Amino acid sequence: MSAAAQSSVLRDLQKAHGKLLDVSRYIIPRDDLAIACTTVNAVDHKGVAIARGTSIGFGVDEPIVRTLLTIRRFDPSIRSAACIRYEDDILQTTIETLRDVETYEPEKYPPGISTMDWGIASVCRKGVPLAIACPESARGPGRIYVLGTTPDEVANRILIISQRLTYIDI
Repeated sequence: MSAAAQSSVLRDLQKAHGKLLDVSRYIIPRDDLAIACTTVNAVDHKGVAIARGTSIGFGVDEPIVRTLLTIRRFDPSIRSAACIRYEDDILQTTIETLRDVETYEPEKYPPGISTMDWGIASVCRKGVPLAIACPESARGPGRIYVLGTTPDEVANRILIISQRLTYIDI
């Protein structure tokens, strides 16, 4: 992976992350909003950059990175993802906004396999949706993964969801 490719990903990710500073705090997960982007040929976490809080960089092994790598096995054009908080109203607004949203139940996974890999793969077999929701379970907090080809596309989708939620609350 070239330095130019890494720089391009970091630049795009930083720009998108900056846009997300204006989203409603309500949709941000407890561990802060994370957005990730891969290089064109990423095959492992070393080819994925993540921006969370004030840090940005490559090579971090986090759930969003593993999620993105699993999704790319089904559609390599999906190079970016971010996770927002799972709440019924956030999920409903995401469905109304993006229309193409799939959900998996983490409690139904088969033994001996990673819950996340199984869940993500199970909803991507027929095509990768624009968002994937996973409700809270004994295995962890609920998340909604918003997907796209670029970090800017993902950020724009999250901004629209956030604005629609704010409008509904008024």
